[in-house]
Amino acid sequence: MNGLFRRSLISLMAVAAVFLSAAPCPADVLFVHDVRSTDYYGGSQDAEMLAGYTPQAMFIDKKARYTGKMMTTLWGKEKEVRETTHFLLDKDQIRELDYHKNKAVVFSFEKLSDINWINRSITKKIDEDVAERIRERYRPLPPKLTITIHPKKETLRGYVCRVVEADLRLETLDVKNNASSVTLVKQKLWVSTKVPGYDEYNAFHKKLAKRLGLDALRLGNLSILLAYWNGSLDPIRNSLKDVKGYPVKSITTVEGRFTAGTDTASPKTSSLQMKEESVELKEVSTARMDKDRFAVPPDFGVTVVE
Repeated sequence: MNGLFRRSLISLMAVAAVFLSAAPCPADVLFVHDVRSTDYYGGSQDAEMLAGYTPQAMFIDKKARYTGKMMTTLWGKEKEVRETTHFLLDKDQIRELDYHKNKAVVFSFEKLSDINWINRSITKKIDEDVAERIRERYRPLPPKLTITIHPKKETLRGYVCRVVEADLRLETLDVKNNASSVTLVKQKLWVSTKVPGYDEYNAFHKKLAKRLGLDALRLGNLSILLAYWNGSLDPIRNSLKDVKGYPVKSITTVEGRFTAGTDTASPKTSSLQMKEESVELKEVSTARMDKDRFAVPPDFGVTVVE
């Protein structure tokens, strides 16, 4: 599983909603989003992201322009990239289009559901002695997550939205060096159940979660934040169920903090803003969708991941 697929999956999660029991309707819907992000490593990015749905398929297409100084220094100009992913229920597969290598890479739902396969494909095998030393040196503390649903609603893009804020704190102690590292993930959402096409979109994601064998709430509105949460959702399940609606806007920030000298009277802390991303709904179409805009180009090869 390469970086393009993981980024496409994150794009899916960024616009995913908590699943309701509405019956699926045989209709198409297309959501268009503006995406702006700043990443410590990749610099600034402006993008348009399309999320198209039919009863048996979802298509994610993101066209991005990297405008940060780092990219212009490396490439001599602003770099433009395109990422496209198909989630096909009727074929039990995901296809990602690699425009750099001119090929379509095909994954089965079965592979994506196999957490051991995912772990093997993302991380390199670590020698057991090395793993044991890591376990002895680093001690992760229990994560802390709070979810606040504000009683006062706000109108955004013409939709009356419920405002949700979630804060996740992850901390790991470095026993050997008497230090600690903290990751703070914050997400603010404006969600509405009145967005056109919400029922069709919602019904598809419910079927997708069932097909993948995943807890539906992990693919909900807070899925980006929950990607950092490895434990059970039971302690926060009720709060997650209350976050209903299509995300009209989402703002996510990731901050890293490192503290040295935790065993001294004057520890020193440094912080770094690792990422900030804003995704905002620009328009919605419930007309019959032109699926050719997501199609595999005729000159592309096909690689099936076994």
